[in-house]
Amino acid sequence: MATEVNGQPAGAAPVADDRETARRRRPLLIAAGLYVVATGVAVAVAGEILLSRDVVFAWLMGGLLILSLNNPARWVRGLVVDWLPFILFLFAYDYARSIADTTGFTPHLSPQLHVEKLLFGFPYPTVWLQSHLYHPPAAAWYDYGVWGVYLTHFFGTLTVAALTWRFAYPLFKRWRTLVIWLSSLGFVTYVFYPAVPPWLASRTGQIPHIEPIKDEMFRHTGTTAVSSAIEKNWVDQVAAVPSLHSAFPLMMMLLFWHRGWRWRIPFALYTLAMAFTLVYTGEHFAVDILVGWAYALVVYFAVSGWWRWRAARAATHEVAVTGPPALAPRPDEQPEPAVSYSAGSGSAPDPG
Repeated sequence: MATEVNGQPAGAAPVADDRETARRRRPLLIAAGLYVVATGVAVAVAGEILLSRDVVFAWLMGGLLILSLNNPARWVRGLVVDWLPFILFLFAYDYARSIADTTGFTPHLSPQLHVEKLLFGFPYPTVWLQSHLYHPPAAAWYDYGVWGVYLTHFFGTLTVAALTWRFAYPLFKRWRTLVIWLSSLGFVTYVFYPAVPPWLASRTGQIPHIEPIKDEMFRHTGTTAVSSAIEKNWVDQVAAVPSLHSAFPLMMMLLFWHRGWRWRIPFALYTLAMAFTLVYTGEHFAVDILVGWAYALVVYFAVSGWWRWRAARAATHEVAVTGPPALAPRPDEQPEPAVSYSAGSGSAPDPG
């Protein structure tokens, strides 16, 4: 005899709903996948990589529109309410960072070199890695790998925002808050503590020669990085401490930490890969990476503590307004559940 709920076998309705949702979502996922593939083919043919934030934003909004064709009103509402304030903040951050080195503070290098030597000895990690691994004019397979990892920085943060907005909206709101606070803290540091990166220190003869691997890989791959008219010259060459390039991958791992090890391990590997890439290519000193990780941890736990405090305060306020929740009856006081039965084929109905 099969237990029934509302005339259907128990548990059948949720399974049917899940299957219907998956069936309706599949064509949208396929279309979004084709959109990404078409973009990749266009980049490969043109040989130009548009990494500016406005272009990446427009590209992601196009992908989200495809994924939201079953509910375009939500996409429009999200574009206005969720995305425009967020992307305007990021544009303001990029522009402000580009003028942060005009405040008159002398860029720092000696403190980073002192800590590098104290922690890792001499030669500095970037110099040691390049002397053992990089052999120009040839490029090894891992050179292509680190180049690809480096490029993910320019769209990784917004891609996480886009995917969580579509599939895990509460996580989008958390990610947006973390990005804003981490960027703000980094900007304040760039203003008051401008710092020289390894490639610039090498160019001015302050450390041994290192190769500009990132730029050389563009030549090896026959591609060029194209900046948009909006973001042209929005660059701060002495914004090295903290390394937000390394901080954001760690923040991604922390954001998805509650999802278990199948999420933690990939993001942990990505965090380590980005750290290696930045040091090997001469974009950051190792100490810049460590400071970036420290900033990510401080922001994450500070914001998480604020969220917990706010949730506890809201719960206390609700209890004060509505009173404590009613106590559940003891097991021996609970009424017998009403259960209906369906007579299966070839079985006699229960007597009654």
